[in-house]
Formats: sequence, C-alpha cells, structure tokens
Amino acid sequence: MGFFSSLKNDMKSLVSGIFSDKPAPFASKKGERGEAKKATRSLLVKEVIVETPDARTLVLTDPSGAPLDFEAGQFFTLLRKIDGKEVRRAYSASSSASVSTEVRVTVKQIEGGLVSPRLVKELSAGETLEVAGPSGQFTLPKGRKHAVLLGGGSGITPLMSIARTHLALDPELKLDLVFGNRGKEDIIFREELSALVEEHAGRFRVRHVLENADPIASHVGRLDRATVLAELDALESFASATSMFFLCGPVGMMDEAKAALESRGVSASRIKEERFVSPSDSSQGGSEGPEDVEVSVQGDLFTVTVQPGMTILEAAQDAGVEIPFSCTVGGCASCRVKLVAGKVALGEPNCLDPDERKEGYILACVSRPLGPCKVEVE
Repeated sequence: MGFFSSLKNDMKSLVSGIFSDKPAPFASKKGERGEAKKATRSLLVKEVIVETPDARTLVLTDPSGAPLDFEAGQFFTLLRKIDGKEVRRAYSASSSASVSTEVRVTVKQIEGGLVSPRLVKELSAGETLEVAGPSGQFTLPKGRKHAVLLGGGSGITPLMSIARTHLALDPELKLDLVFGNRGKEDIIFREELSALVEEHAGRFRVRHVLENADPIASHVGRLDRATVLAELDALESFASATSMFFLCGPVGMMDEAKAALESRGVSASRIKEERFVSPSDSSQGGSEGPEDVEVSVQGDLFTVTVQPGMTILEAAQDAGVEIPFSCTVGGCASCRVKLVAGKVALGEPNCLDPDERKEGYILACVSRPLGPCKVEVE
C-alpha cells in the first residue's frame, strides 16, 4: 500500500537531512566522478502494537539515538526485500510529531497485498527496517484555528498524527473528525480517540460513520456525498470561510467527500488530500530499449542512460547524478523536474496537479523516457 498527496500549492522538496554517502559510478559530466546519495536509514522496530485484527502500529527508533523529526501528516517509505527484489511502500506517521525519540507508523493489511501482510503478520520487535523520509505536505498550515478531518479506514493514520500533535500544541485550535469504517471493531485508535475527545472537550469532536449499526455511530452507512454533507452540517463545518479540510482514505470515499465540499463552494486552497494508491511499477510504459536523458543540475549537464523498466531517478542514482528525492513512489514531489525536450511515460497516479503538468513538470521517480529527453533539476 502506498499513497500520494495532491492538491498542493507548494510542491517544494521536503527531503529529510538523513543522507549518507556511498560510492557511485562515473557520471558523464566532463569525466568527473559523481556521488550518489542514499536517503534511507536503518531503524529498529522497538514494539509492534495490535490496533485491530488487521492493523498494527510499528514503533520505530534510531539505534544511534539520532532524532526522528517529521511534521504531523507526513509519511515514511519502508523498504523490504521480497523474493530478492526491493519493494517500497509509504505509510503515514500516526504518532505526535512533538516526540522525536521515536516514530509510529500504522499499517493495515490489504487483502492480496505484497507488503502489508508481511508487516502486519510477520514483523516482530527487534527487527530492523530500511526507511526513507519523511515526505509529503499533508500538513496543517500555521495559524489555522479550525480544521475538519475526513477519514476512512486506515486513512485515520495521518489525521491521528495531526490531532495528537496540534491539540497539545495549540490550545485555541479546534478539530472535528468524521471517521468511516465497516464496523466498531475496525476502528483504529478507537479508545484513544475517545480519550482525546474527553481530554480536549469542546475542541475535539468525533463522529463515527459505520456500515454496521452500533450505538457509537452517528450514521449507519457509507461515507458517501450525502452522508458527508449531513455530518458536516451537524458539526456546522461550513460556518467559517477559513476552515481547512483534510481528506484521507479509500479512493471512492475521497471522491465523494471532495464532491461534497465542492458542492458547498469550498475552494481547492482549503482542501488537502492524501490518497492511498499502489506505487507505480515498470509496467507503466517506457521505451523498449535504452534511452539517453540529459540532466541539467544548476547549469551542469549530465547524460544518463535509462535502461528499459528503469525510471529517470533510478538511472540518475546509478550514474551518481544528484536529483533530490524522498518517497520514490510519486507522492512527495521532492524529485520534481521540468521536461525540456522529449516525451516520457509518467506513472499514475501521482501528486502533480494539472497546472504543473501543463508547465511541463514530471516526477523523476515515476517517469520513464519514450526516447531521448532533457530534464532540468530546479
């Protein structure tokens, strides 16, 4: 399971400062040797917490004692070797960003998934994980005094981090959460949500929408457009023209929630989305043969050869040409570059908005050349 963040006005890099040097092959810039960067570190699984029958929270620490800094709402990319192949999946931090001694990521098992079943059923305390990040801009802007959180299933994870962090930091902030699940037993963080409501009475309100009837549900059914509107009207969420809306969950729920907000005139600048998707793979186009891509980095020109199935970012890393990156699954825009010449197959879905696409931007981590190309690194 992976996901990407969209509807972002500012797609600047959020690459964390955890890089370590590694030897790299020669790049083709005037015969000089390039240096590739490795944006990962090994973290210890301190504890595995059972949240629901199919969800686990992984408590991660850095054995060196280095801090694990992130912003509430960001995600980390976990790397696993499966059948000899490195596989990456992105998972939101669910813990408070005020705590830097550890980070907690919550994983829900997806039926038929490649990585999530192994993390939920097989991972144990004491093991190590290779981790990249943090990434993403699904974060609460400074100065906001009211935000509405709309979540479905495991979409609660970044919303929980936002609630845990900002309720404690800002005594004037008010948060409302509308949370959809199949049944009461599927509600991740159910008891803690109740505790937060009690602790921050009047500042944090939670309404549960369940498909299976239960007394704790404010509505029985799916979190569709009509239900979203009914729940938000009950909370008087449209009363303020400055409230932010955060959406995270399955695609269907996200589309319904977004349509509900748009029907009430909520502007795109007040909506932030985090969509759960599968990461792009080599089946999403690209040339059948090797292609040369010219990469311009602050006026310096490099030429990298992209083999079939590779992305531009992967080829640049192999050649020691530095393109900023973090998540590698099209979700953070850290590797955004401008396509100056040529055509690419851009992996979908990804976090580029329509305006960025029109301006010629692509993401190096999910782009595969269809012929000779030139890109510029900002």
